[in-house]
Amino acid sequence: MITIQIEPADNGVVKFLIDDNVNGGGEEFTSRYVYDFEGYLGRQQQAKFFNDLILDLGMSTGSDIDRDKLEIKLEWGGKYVPTDSEIKTRVAKLQKEIKGLTRLLDK
Repeated sequence: MITIQIEPADNGVVKFLIDDNVNGGGEEFTSRYVYDFEGYLGRQQQAKFFNDLILDLGMSTGSDIDRDKLEIKLEWGGKYVPTDSEIKTRVAKLQKEIKGLTRLLDK
């Protein structure tokens, strides 16, 4: 059986995966991963932590062909003031998405 333990750390969390029967041989294997939630990549590490946890638990989150698909992603805060470069990148991404949706309507 696989056990998942999560422990708080000063700057994030530590996740332990403990498999007490590796490949049916009865041996124990422990994997440890530290997620650092501070600094520039802190939010990305938080999203990675939740995505990894979903995978570890074997949860089904849907796929590209499903009507509903769970995604954990980062978005701008409501009062965040983006740079011109960030705005241009976001506009290009949204225009691409609009183009794809318009193609679906034309079918």
